[in-house]
Amino acid sequence: MLLSEVVEILPGVPFRTRIESEKNGACIVVQARDLVGDGTVDLAGAARIAAPPSSTRGLLRPGDVVLQPRGNRYSVGKVEEVKGPAVAAAPLYILRRRARGIDPDFLVAFLEAASTQSALRQDAVGTHVPQIPRQALEALHIELPDLSSQIRLADLARLERREIEVMDRLRVARGRLFDLALREIAKKSRKRANAPGSISGLKGAPTP
Repeated sequence: MLLSEVVEILPGVPFRTRIESEKNGACIVVQARDLVGDGTVDLAGAARIAAPPSSTRGLLRPGDVVLQPRGNRYSVGKVEEVKGPAVAAAPLYILRRRARGIDPDFLVAFLEAASTQSALRQDAVGTHVPQIPRQALEALHIELPDLSSQIRLADLARLERREIEVMDRLRVARGRLFDLALREIAKKSRKRANAPGSISGLKGAPTP
């Protein structure tokens, strides 16, 4: 079935100027940077403004899925509990369930899947910064299993994300340990070179 049959795809709110966060702003503004890569939306770190720019457009609800449609990697995140008004800024898309038959976490997993990302890249238009048209997203084909299977698949995708995150942390840690080992080796080499009795340590000694 088509993605548009199970979700409504809504555009984010356009801002004509740069979004400047206000310390005591009542309205959260979700931008691409707030899709942190773990399938969620970082509402706590998002910018805030005094009030929603529109009474209806771009307003977020719990369970909405937000998609970043520009570039070559399309980040996705599910909106959890929302305290107060929150909007998604253009060019983000809001994917909202038409019925209870689709699990938001499964939708996130589906959109993050390598095959889906590849299909979206093929549909993107533009040369400098390619962008997915809403029509292409609506026409995306999705296989929708029963709800219990969706939940199991979403859990599997969540575990995979965590595994990738752990492996990335281990890779960074190994790199730091390797750099530290190289520095220690260099430090010991300098100490040996400058130690009394070493060839380099005798270079400056006076001739008897």
